[in-house]
Amino acid sequence: MTGYDSLVLDYDGVLATVLDKEARTEACCRVAFEEFLDRDVTPQRETVQRLSRSVTPETVHTLSRQLDTTADALWEFRDDMLATVLNEATTAGRKRPYPDVGALADLKVPLGIASNNQRRVVTHGLTEYEMVSKFETVHAREPQLESLHNKKPAPTFLESAWADLDSQNPLYVGDKETDVLAAQRAGMDVALIRRDHNRDRNIGHDPTYEVSSLDAVVSLFESG
Repeated sequence: MTGYDSLVLDYDGVLATVLDKEARTEACCRVAFEEFLDRDVTPQRETVQRLSRSVTPETVHTLSRQLDTTADALWEFRDDMLATVLNEATTAGRKRPYPDVGALADLKVPLGIASNNQRRVVTHGLTEYEMVSKFETVHAREPQLESLHNKKPAPTFLESAWADLDSQNPLYVGDKETDVLAAQRAGMDVALIRRDHNRDRNIGHDPTYEVSSLDAVVSLFESG
């Protein structure tokens, strides 16, 4: 289906570059053991390494019992740690917008963001990149454990962005299988964008389109 009247995009891997996993893990360890020493939560290095990646609520509860703390306290530590790492990387230019983001300026439809990342990380990036005014709505996680239930592949963030944009036929752009699933569950067409970090990744669900750049996404609107 073409004739799209709005565009919703993922943030990491679509608009902004993805940090190398090893570099992110090491940065998390540095923050945990140098900047967060005054926190009540004192995880070991192995726990910090696990928390630097995507984790389920069940894993958080298990780790919190091992540390004799609450799941909410551990999650606050985790989200604060990652927000610090990602915001520092953004400010330092290690996490930056992809060069083809400029192609979005040619679009005449409203834009929104639906991201599994924390809202404060996304908004910090948009501010640093001077892109705040380009997007009419941003839906992302708040730093609470219960926010995990809204993560894609749940369609929550996409449906909320769609409602805010008040459009009839949005297109979503993501870089993961969970993005494809979330869009399908929301009833949206989806373009899977291939970047260096996901160039050879197998996707178990077929997107509406596969593209290699945001320029190609813009062309989908021009062809409609």
